[in-house]
Amino acid sequence: MVFASLFALVTASFQKDDTTRQTMIRYAVKWMPLPFVLMLASAFWYLQAVPPETRMVMLQVSPELRTYIDGFLVLSPILFLAVLAMSIRLPRGLQQTAALVLMVIGLVYMGAFEFTREGGRRPFLVHGYMHSNSIRVSEAKEINRTGILQNARWSEVKSVTQENRIETGRQIFQLACASCHAIGGPMNDILPLTAKFDAVYGMDSMLDGLGKINNYMPPFLGTRPEREALAAYIVEELHGHAVQKTPSTASNLNFDIPAHTSQDEYVLLAWNNLGMHCISDSDPFWILLPPANDLFAQLVRKGELPEIVSEGVKLNYRVEPGFENPSAQVRFWEFSQPLMGKRIPENVGVSGNPVTGGEMAWNEETNAFEASLVPVVPYPANGTFNPYPLYMVEAVDEATGTVLATTRFVAPTSTEMGCKNCHGGGWRVAGVAGFTDETASDVLKVHDRINRTDLLKKARAGNPMLCQSCHADPVLGTEGKPGIPNFPAAIHGFHANYLTERGTEACFKCHPSSAAGPTGCLRGVHASLGLDCTHCHGFLEDHALSLLKYEKTQGKKVDKLMRHLTPRTVSSLQDIEPRIPWVNEPDCLNCHVDFEKPATRDVSGFNQWTHSVAGLFRMRTDDVGLMCEACHGATHANYPATNMYGKDRDNIPPLQYQGINLPIGANNNCALCHTVEMEDSVHHPNMLHEFRNRQLSRTIQGPSES
Repeated sequence: MVFASLFALVTASFQKDDTTRQTMIRYAVKWMPLPFVLMLASAFWYLQAVPPETRMVMLQVSPELRTYIDGFLVLSPILFLAVLAMSIRLPRGLQQTAALVLMVIGLVYMGAFEFTREGGRRPFLVHGYMHSNSIRVSEAKEINRTGILQNARWSEVKSVTQENRIETGRQIFQLACASCHAIGGPMNDILPLTAKFDAVYGMDSMLDGLGKINNYMPPFLGTRPEREALAAYIVEELHGHAVQKTPSTASNLNFDIPAHTSQDEYVLLAWNNLGMHCISDSDPFWILLPPANDLFAQLVRKGELPEIVSEGVKLNYRVEPGFENPSAQVRFWEFSQPLMGKRIPENVGVSGNPVTGGEMAWNEETNAFEASLVPVVPYPANGTFNPYPLYMVEAVDEATGTVLATTRFVAPTSTEMGCKNCHGGGWRVAGVAGFTDETASDVLKVHDRINRTDLLKKARAGNPMLCQSCHADPVLGTEGKPGIPNFPAAIHGFHANYLTERGTEACFKCHPSSAAGPTGCLRGVHASLGLDCTHCHGFLEDHALSLLKYEKTQGKKVDKLMRHLTPRTVSSLQDIEPRIPWVNEPDCLNCHVDFEKPATRDVSGFNQWTHSVAGLFRMRTDDVGLMCEACHGATHANYPATNMYGKDRDNIPPLQYQGINLPIGANNNCALCHTVEMEDSVHHPNMLHEFRNRQLSRTIQGPSES
């Protein structure tokens, strides 16, 4: 009836007789108000009648419907008032023009409503019964078990092989995607929607997560090989991307080992306490970790009862040449005010420590000297990528200025964070690391779309965001905002939904821990023995659920992130122990019970957490006050470590003091610090024995040779 009124207005406006024209126009206008009100009422009734999930998709979730809903709301009063205004006597030409314009507006108006209604048919054509691609919900389990190809009557292929995967992907696209997505067409064109995926892994991960976090698309139904074939078809065939391999820039870098003899009075042990430290150089848009490396050292005076020296000395540190000016390599200092809430001088860290030429401070709690949050980055001045810069530490007598001891160690720092694998953009530096603006902006774009924020707009206005300003994080000491999950829970919980049933590649695609990548952070003795991330942290689903489960106990709304995740290391969600990130972590003694070797190779560190920060390996001390990492090396780089930038780059302290790459004091080498023969295990039980994995030991001819 509304359309009848609009078409009647067009017909009436072209009548030549003024009286007839005006009479017919007013008659047509009378037919507008009641049908118009009824139409609005029916639209309201329709929104109330559809299932709540569909209504939420239409009004809140689906990104393309927002324009049509806004158009419907804006055009409603315009159309209504404009039609009423037609009853006023106007010149014939103006009435004709207005009538034609109103008819076009009416068509757009009804089109907006119809498009919104049709857009609500996602992820279901019939809610709870049939998906948008015409696959019935009752068929999903069988299709996931046997494959979509086996259940499709008109498919030319029935299984995926390496030779036919592109053609198979084409068939699957027609079966699962083509009902909604065109290829190069005007509606829901798949090409711009998937343009950022330049590798199959990222596209496959996106398909893995369909229908989980955002439910305006149905889940992918089929086997994993079929899903990968579809991803390959989209990435390699439709977009023409070749299979990518990340080039490694690792080379055998030279280093000097400081001299030490048995006649020296002091042993200076120094280390970085994480062993796997990342920074995000996406500074103009957001950061999740600033340049911030914690350096530790303990100075031991040899003797019958060796003493940890805490007074009368100064410990100074300096970075190796080429790393002194990080502000020339990253833009953190340019945006430090909006990111950290304060203007930070160039080449100075968040805590006030400079990148080089600083002094370490004594920390009573750790019984060690410390320089916190030192802002070293993995980019030397020559523009290459080196995630293992070396630091020199000197212990100096405060009274005389005499250098008592010197050592050198690695301060690992990497920007090989794999956000670009799914967010596009490629690497920024040397083709192997760093965030491009394209990658960083897409992260915010996705965050804004899913969470209805405006972070990208703020960043482009010069106000980038520290993720932990909203998401609490113990490692940065941020409290976040009420009701929002902490940062580790949010980022792992979200991405775990897109990376299900993966092994360590789920870790490697984000963290710089792959031995095939340009960093290889997982390089300690455990990695050399064949252990990987999952042996301590569980699979990604387990890791995420342990974090999310704690957040749920705190009243956070995390059910949406949890509902599609299934534990893999334990049998059920009830068996997972909730934990606080950076506080409740795997305990070494879970596997090394009573400091003994693990009972079997199948032992797992997952699900038995340290109770406090003091119990963490990186913060724990032995029975006499030496920190565990002082003798065993940093987390993820425990001695003997193997570094791709030089096998023994991480082993400089043990090579300096022992001429072998094993933990300090290994093979009963108590004489390094003790001037009398030791018969008891002073530092911890079961330490007086030969190093078990002798195949990993490497020696040098003299402690000062490189």
